[in-house]
Amino acid sequence: MTARRLAMVVGAIILVVGVIGLLLPVSASDGERNVSCGNALIADKSGAQAANNDGVANVPILNELVPHTDFVALCDSAISSRRTWTIPVTVIGALVLIGSAFLGGRSAGARRL
Repeated sequence: MTARRLAMVVGAIILVVGVIGLLLPVSASDGERNVSCGNALIADKSGAQAANNDGVANVPILNELVPHTDFVALCDSAISSRRTWTIPVTVIGALVLIGSAFLGGRSAGARRL
């Protein structure tokens, strides 16, 4: 296997891993409830907002503090951490794949002359 083909295969694998990571669903959990947040490309925090509105923390109780899980903040954190690794992996895979097209092109042209 030539270096060009190896680079193309490695770049394609890295690119596919990054794209799959971007498209897989992201969810947030507080231990009891699991809320869908969309994916790393399109965030859908409507379920998280509904979970915040359904909680007992919105009911005022005098002299008592009810612990409140902010599902919107959990979704923001989960989506941000997913984007932190998937975007660089996707870009690196695309660059390796594009770069491998130029890797064999110059050396093959030089050998013919």
